[in-house]
Amino acid sequence: MDFKNRNIVGAFWCSIEGLKILFKEKAARRELLLFPLSVVYIIVFQPAVLFMVLLLVLPLLIISIEAINTAIEYICDEITMDESNKIKKAKDLGSAAIFLSLTAYGGVFIIGLFY
Repeated sequence: MDFKNRNIVGAFWCSIEGLKILFKEKAARRELLLFPLSVVYIIVFQPAVLFMVLLLVLPLLIISIEAINTAIEYICDEITMDESNKIKKAKDLGSAAIFLSLTAYGGVFIIGLFY
């Protein structure tokens, strides 16, 4: 059944299909581990509310960025599997976005220890 863009329920099911695709990727499954890490951190260190919120929201943003990065990689691979400098740049930029978001998470994690 094709639910694509017909209504909010259809959009929901498209999102679920996207999540199924995303969590077949190793990187996304690794990033999903940030949630239990955040929960343990919150229980053990009991940081300020701001840090708790950041530790719970940042993993969602990281996984969202991973979804976009994965989409970029799928599109690039569909265009060509041959070496291409522009496609390499597109994939590297997606990877950089993930790196920066993980760096932000790590920064919040570390700063929360000393706040």
